[in-house]
Amino acid sequence: MPHIRMSLMTPKQGHADDVAQIMEDLLKFYRTQPGFIDGYTVRSADEIGDVGRVTIWRTAADTDAAAQTPHVLSTRSDLLPLIAEDSHIERSFHADQPVGAMPSPAHEA
Repeated sequence: MPHIRMSLMTPKQGHADDVAQIMEDLLKFYRTQPGFIDGYTVRSADEIGDVGRVTIWRTAADTDAAAQTPHVLSTRSDLLPLIAEDSHIERSFHADQPVGAMPSPAHEA
């Protein structure tokens, strides 16, 4: 069962592009990590302006291992001066395919 992690934050005025670039940099790194399936940088489609990422992993352990690497911890600390205080929300989900659905090629192991 794939594991999905979503991370959203509100950039400070004038820093949305900086935050989005950090999300892209994290995704490039995640693509080199064991268990990574896919990932996306996201920007809210409304006036709130949140920026974040969605990543899909084979297991929760893969997600957690990548999140604890020195590179990710350092990169995430670079976000703190660029985002509104207490705006960083991170959630994890177990993903199930609908009954009878054909799995995508990325999920076949």
